This record gives sequence, structure tokens and C-alpha cells, in this order.
Amino acid sequence: MITYREMIALDIPVLVGMEKEIYPESPWSAAQFREELAGIPRSRKYVVAIDENEIVGYGGIALAGDVADIHTLTVTPKFRRQGIATELLQQLEEWASAQGITTFMLEMREGNSEAQPLYEKHGYEVISKRDNYYSRGIHALIMRKEAGK
Repeated sequence: MITYREMIALDIPVLVGMEKEIYPESPWSAAQFREELAGIPRSRKYVVAIDENEIVGYGGIALAGDVADIHTLTVTPKFRRQGIATELLQQLEEWASAQGITTFMLEMREGNSEAQPLYEKHGYEVISKRDNYYSRGIHALIMRKEAGK
């Protein structure tokens, strides 16, 4: 059974390992995770999904005025297609909506055929593209969703 809890600093070594495995071309560093966690609870929310004491997914969101930016949403390959990403996304969106957010934004790797349908199912639409966003030759699609959709 998957459970969810707030991300804590002690999770960072595991998360960095997951990043290196899942996103070898542009993983987040421990410093990036620490910086994000420093914004909790004022402007950030980060959640982990756990299966039998093992982190199998995580997500984070940041607020900037009336806009929320999904900074990360990741599930290990073995645990995909079980509703974990949907639950993480919903928890992040609910928290941001309670803070008065009117718009959600995110960047996702172009060609990510697992993530794009998930986001579209939840009301996100592609509004632009950023070339070489993740690294040379790895582009991002910018997606947007109005709160309440």
C-alpha cells in the first residue's frame, strides 16, 4: 500500500540517487533539494510516496504570486501506472489552490510519452517550448492549467 508524507531533509540522499537513475542527463543535486525544502511551508510543498519504507515517487510545487509551478513529479519506473503520480499531483494542486493560486505551470521533457498524457488528463495544455532547457538537445514543453479545471 502506497502512503504519502511531507518530504524531509533525510530523504535527500535517496532522492538524489533516484534523480541520477531516472534523469541521468540532468539530475537535481542535493543542494537543489535543500534549497527547495528551505521554502517550506511558505512557498513550497514537497511530498514523497512510500511503499514499505521505500520512496517510490515524489513531487514538489512552488508558489509565485497567484501562479504555482510544478517543479518535479517523479515515480520510479517499477511503480508507474498505479495512480501515484496522479495522487502526488492532486495533493500539490490542492495545497496550492488553498493558497489562492489561479494558474498552474510546469515544464516537462519533450517526448515524455508517459507524463504528457497524465498532465493533459488533468487539464494542462502545452503553451510553448523551451529549446535545450534540460541540457543540449533536451527540450521542454511548457504546460499551463487554470485552477478549477
